[in-house]
Amino acid sequence: MPGLLIACDFDGTVTERDTLHVIVETFGTRGLWRTLQPRLTAGEITVEQAMQEEFAEVRAPWSEVLPAVLGSAPVRRGFPDFVTWSREAGHRLVIVSNGFRRVIDAVLARAGVGDLEIVSHDAVFSTEGCRLVWSERGERCELCGRRCKRHDLRRRWIEGQRLVYLGDGISDRCAAQMADLVFARAGLAEYLAERRVPFVSFEDFVGVRRELERPAIAAA
Repeated sequence: MPGLLIACDFDGTVTERDTLHVIVETFGTRGLWRTLQPRLTAGEITVEQAMQEEFAEVRAPWSEVLPAVLGSAPVRRGFPDFVTWSREAGHRLVIVSNGFRRVIDAVLARAGVGDLEIVSHDAVFSTEGCRLVWSERGERCELCGRRCKRHDLRRRWIEGQRLVYLGDGISDRCAAQMADLVFARAGLAEYLAERRVPFVSFEDFVGVRRELERPAIAAA
């Protein structure tokens, strides 16, 4: 049997703070997320539309964005060790994010794990504005009607492989519902609890590793 496919969201999951929110709050319109979140939760706008609105007013060069992110969004406790453990145990760890590749690369490099497999969007920052660069995510999802993370996971799934998913937000909902085991926090945990979808709560990767090392999980 192949090892686990461990698919992990980035912002608010790997990191203690959402890097997108850090950027918008620092260089864009402060408090904007509080007005967008109710519309997003109600289905009035998509995740992508919310991001477009968030970053429409962001005007800063990468040379200013980078230190702001690195100073405000560290990785969660135990993540570098979790990466090492995953490899030694024969599991495949993939970062599946709605965030920006250059931001993810920088944060992971700072944490000493800059060689992970990453699937994400990207952005180009300048004083003239921020241009979002969307990744190709195949056909529209049957659950959300968007081109979401399920496409990325299906492309990487090997027959017989168990899927573990870790996430915290709206963009993780569809992917979480195709996993064999879900670790959730924040909004994703609330969403799954309301629908009685089983999940394991987490706050750091020390706990995630401990759970995955349980005999019942390892032998499944």
